Amino acid sequence: MLKRNEVDPKNCWQTSHLYKNEEEVANEFQCIEKDTAEIVKFAGKLGEKETLLKALKISSDAMRRGAKLQCYADRNRDVDMSVGKWQELSGMAAAAMTKMAAASSFMEPELLSYSEEKLLGFKNDPDFSDFSRYFDAILLNKPHTLSEPEEKIMAEFGGLALGEYETYSTFSSADMKFPEIELEGEKMEANIQTYARFRQSDNRETRKKIFDVFWKTYDSYKNSLAKMLHYQTKYYATVAKIRKYADALDKDMKENELPSTFFYTLRDNVRAILPALHEYLALKKEVLNIPDQGYHDIYATMVKGGNSRVYTYEDSVKLVNEAMSCMTDEYRKAIAEAMDPANGWVDIYPNEGKVSGAYMEGMAYDTHPYVLLNHIDDYNSASTLAHEMGHAIHSYYSNKFQPYEKSQYTIFVAEVASTFNEIMLINRLIDTTTDKEEKKFLLNHFIEMARATVFRQMQFAEFEDAIYKKVEAGEVLTPEFLNGIYGQTLSRYYGEEYGLMKIDELYKNEWAFVPHFYYNYYVYKYVVGFIGALSLAEGVRSGKIPAEQYINGFLKAGTSKPPIEILKDAGVDMTDIAPYKTFEKIFTEKLQQLKELL
Repeated sequence: MLKRNEVDPKNCWQTSHLYKNEEEVANEFQCIEKDTAEIVKFAGKLGEKETLLKALKISSDAMRRGAKLQCYADRNRDVDMSVGKWQELSGMAAAAMTKMAAASSFMEPELLSYSEEKLLGFKNDPDFSDFSRYFDAILLNKPHTLSEPEEKIMAEFGGLALGEYETYSTFSSADMKFPEIELEGEKMEANIQTYARFRQSDNRETRKKIFDVFWKTYDSYKNSLAKMLHYQTKYYATVAKIRKYADALDKDMKENELPSTFFYTLRDNVRAILPALHEYLALKKEVLNIPDQGYHDIYATMVKGGNSRVYTYEDSVKLVNEAMSCMTDEYRKAIAEAMDPANGWVDIYPNEGKVSGAYMEGMAYDTHPYVLLNHIDDYNSASTLAHEMGHAIHSYYSNKFQPYEKSQYTIFVAEVASTFNEIMLINRLIDTTTDKEEKKFLLNHFIEMARATVFRQMQFAEFEDAIYKKVEAGEVLTPEFLNGIYGQTLSRYYGEEYGLMKIDELYKNEWAFVPHFYYNYYVYKYVVGFIGALSLAEGVRSGKIPAEQYINGFLKAGTSKPPIEILKDAGVDMTDIAPYKTFEKIFTEKLQQLKELL
């Protein structure tokens, strides 16, 4: 693999678009330091319009500068983690923003001490239009805000919020001991990487062997892992109780401005679609000829071959551009410019010291987004490009058409634009390929993507809800309880009662492997993202939703409205049954096409 200094600069992103030299970087730090010293002078004086407006603008300006600094340091760091200079600068940027946050921490408690009438007066004043959503958040939090001394105590304990998650992360990645195993003639440690590699082996004995050894290892640590999950869950549940929410779910629904019943509406609508998943599992059982299909077969590849096509970066760009043919000229021009290496948005190929995977970062409001790839010329690389460019264009439009204070869209809608692009790409390829094997591969890939993102994540979400209810009832999360509840959700989703898949007792400790359970009602948002994106993609492809509506109502909206309203403006109402029926229809149609080809 090439070292960073051996990579052709034309394939690298350009952080010089953020700052041209170290003098500009130093000046940015000075500006943030000046704002930090200035903001404290406004404490106790926010009741006057001019004073409040000035304080809000200083705070916002500092956050905007800090985000740009952080972006500059982190983008340089991530392409070569061996360079200490960028690690240090990243830490300095984070420290500067922490100092600014501490200096301005008086603002929200002071505003919350005012009457609702006064806060609404500020919100509705045209001079505060950029900050209207900030006031929405203040008003939303007002019933759940404590006295000033209590808020200070809560702030002090805020540093413990992810304590159990960080313990789990360190424990599972550094301290857990995995035994040696021999698989297909190779001896190796039966760790996470080995599990990920061999769980999809064509050899069923290999799949069973790695499942048994891997999950037996987790079983030997189950008591410690259960304690970590219990106390992380208890932390979130306790905070919700102290802040006078009904429970942790109520807190999440209110903070995301969702109807109180939304989570269970989502759950029930996905449960209603389970027969479609069961039909897929029945097909897989038949095609692979495994009458006793077990959970260790879940990753087995039903479609062999079809993935031999080479997708160079240039090929991937061409395919993504073609997939966006039904979008507006404005959109197509923007995404083409974003993917062109000459414009400095993308860092394309892997090199020594570069972080793995892929991501998009759009935090630098005044500069274009940055997209990190590790392109290796396969289909997943092309699909990843489409996905990350969906994020990038979402950030590009939000930054361009919203003031900074309303530009950062929420996690609730973050995966919609990226998944929209992935779906547009795979549908384009399915519709245009003349290769039967490739079409089988693509159809199966789509179905697996839907299984993993909708059904698997909703199964996770049901388990998560159950453990919160247990802790909120004052009970302890024991390994036995966790295995039991997780096993029940697996059994429901994978059709054990219909004989479609046997869930081995040992594999019911999979809960111990999933880091998202430490994030507090997080995984259901993936379900929303996929189903919402699929409805929008199908609507745009069919012409039922004008591309302009999706772009103007969603991509350009940032966080200017509650996220559920932004989705409605784009053309999909996630509180209605329609998007779930669309998902069921498309999933079933793709499955039928695959059946016919098989």
